[in-house]
Amino acid sequence: MMRKKILFLVTVFVCGLCYPHSSFRSKSVKYDCTVVIASDLHFDLLPETDQYFHVVAINHLENHFRFPKTAPQGIAGELLKKLDCVALAGDMFDKSRPEILNLYRQRYEKGVGERRIHYNVFPGLGNHDINPGVSDKGADNLKGRAYTFHYIDSVLNAKLLKGEILNLDSSSRSYSWNVGNVHFINGECCAGDTTYCKSNFEWLEKDLKKYASCGAPVVYIQHYGFDKWALDWWPESSRNRLFDILEKFNLVAVFVGHAHTATLEHFRGHTIYQVNNAWKDDDGPGSFAVLRIKGNAVSIETCSVLDGKGDFKVIEPSINYMLLPWKAL
Repeated sequence: MMRKKILFLVTVFVCGLCYPHSSFRSKSVKYDCTVVIASDLHFDLLPETDQYFHVVAINHLENHFRFPKTAPQGIAGELLKKLDCVALAGDMFDKSRPEILNLYRQRYEKGVGERRIHYNVFPGLGNHDINPGVSDKGADNLKGRAYTFHYIDSVLNAKLLKGEILNLDSSSRSYSWNVGNVHFINGECCAGDTTYCKSNFEWLEKDLKKYASCGAPVVYIQHYGFDKWALDWWPESSRNRLFDILEKFNLVAVFVGHAHTATLEHFRGHTIYQVNNAWKDDDGPGSFAVLRIKGNAVSIETCSVLDGKGDFKVIEPSINYMLLPWKAL
């Protein structure tokens, strides 16, 4: 009997680590969040053209964006009342220059005004951020990387101090945060990358064991995707190792960027949302994803940005489903 009591107390203690800011997880835990995931902003040389279009549209979502009837019960037809935050899936910058960073900060650092984002933004690195095309000289490009990293480090460390993020890997800049009891991870350019840092696989697994081992829904974000083209950038072995880790937990959504088109990719039975770029090109207007998790219902909708006045349209692709009861492997 004493041994059973000890085992029970150990279990309660370990599970309590999943929610360091709340009590032990039970049926009373509610999952409720609405997050925009955008990608491939590619802020470039001045003058500004349409970089602010995304910002104005995102700011206009509250009380204007309505989830379609195809969304799951509990979300279908719901008017978006509160947007929690914005997450970026990489390639924030096309190049690395002070005037480019300054324009980005005017648009994507939380503030007031129609063309400035009104929400907390969680940044993400892509290949253009890590290897910026500053010039044809390698040394110049490394200086550009250092310039971008200096900014990213300042943002992430400030968020860590303010408690906006839970956990930060100083080498890869991967980090995690919670929204509405849902655990979000930004794996930066790609899981297992060692081109500029130590691999984040060990950090990722430790993070998930600490914050998601009791069944918290997990949303994973990175830049490189799961289409065939992305294999030139990110190998199959790293894809498999990433999912060897993620599948031990209650994975509910994966977002990637890089391909500049909104599509659904598939890997090991999982549907992955590939986020479009932020400007109008050959495949139409720029768009971003709107993720809604409410109870056991999950909806991911594509929001096409029509102009710089805040007008948008809900289009395909979309992902809609009900979460199944989760059991630890």
